[in-house]
Amino acid sequence: MEKLHNEKDVQILAVNLTQTENNRENVENFVDEYGLTFKILMDEETTVANKYQIQPIPTTFLIDSNGLIHRKAMGALNYEMMVQELDKMD
Repeated sequence: MEKLHNEKDVQILAVNLTQTENNRENVENFVDEYGLTFKILMDEETTVANKYQIQPIPTTFLIDSNGLIHRKAMGALNYEMMVQELDKMD
């Protein structure tokens, strides 16, 4: 996701589900360890998880600049898969 954030004209908002990573310090350490520059939101009240029906596994939403959800992917996506999905949005 970091590579995609750096190479493409996209905004990435990662949402941390606090059921799995319940400590802000753990998330900050993860960000530092991997040199992440995109925003990571803490969903402490599970508001985002409930609204988008996110399971505590990697869930990716591809949302255009108008807020339209083009794709919801359950499970991990690699860089090539994300680029392919973004290209479909053009």
